[in-house]
Amino acid sequence: MVHIFLAGGRSLRLRLFPRPKAPSRKRKAPPTSLSLFDDPVEGEIFDTPAEKLAGKVAELCLLNRNNSEILQRMPQLGLRDWWLVSGCLFQTVWNLRSGRPAEKGIRDYDLCYFSEDATWEAEDVVIRDAAKLFADLPVNIQVRNQARVHLWFPEKFGVAYPPLTTAGEGVLRYPCAAQAIGLRRTGEEFLDVYAPYGLGDVWDLVARPNRALPLAPFYAEKTARWQKEWEKIIVYQWIDEDEKSRSKAP
Repeated sequence: MVHIFLAGGRSLRLRLFPRPKAPSRKRKAPPTSLSLFDDPVEGEIFDTPAEKLAGKVAELCLLNRNNSEILQRMPQLGLRDWWLVSGCLFQTVWNLRSGRPAEKGIRDYDLCYFSEDATWEAEDVVIRDAAKLFADLPVNIQVRNQARVHLWFPEKFGVAYPPLTTAGEGVLRYPCAAQAIGLRRTGEEFLDVYAPYGLGDVWDLVARPNRALPLAPFYAEKTARWQKEWEKIIVYQWIDEDEKSRSKAP
């Protein structure tokens, strides 16, 4: 299992979600002689390339002091299902991979959680509690209950949004695949990484469309701003099926 080392010598065990499949191992022929050491136990889990990359990404994310502090304190809010997500994570990696300070150019630190109490009053309590908990951090922290997103998203963005059942489902619907990353602390032992579309784009400074929702204008707006901030990123344009059909027409 990949370990993440913290300041002071402590370490956390990394868990990657969804769990990557371990590489298949060929069955070995029976030994013809005694060996000095026993063979590994059949079925032993080795770190996959996806987990190793997640470890490198997570270590860079934690070099942003604000990310580290948020992850450390967040369990105090008593929320069962939560993630620190999106820009504060992938943009930290882009900063450090570009030779920039870890916090530079990051506008918001987004915390998504899921609570079945979808009232505004309940969400407002969590927002206020978070504001007190992180009052000393010089950043803008956005806290949103994913159980309420479908109530306000259509009016704000003009796009229908399905009701969600977990905090992680909201990550699946960001317009850029690199945005689909989440971190959380689980107890004193684990650092969980949520990467439904993998972490290659995060590491390689790539902005690629995620067409889970028809958000092409918002993707274009975001990537235009990102290109001004991170000049080295590679941006793939949003091309939907209708545009493909028109481009093939004689």
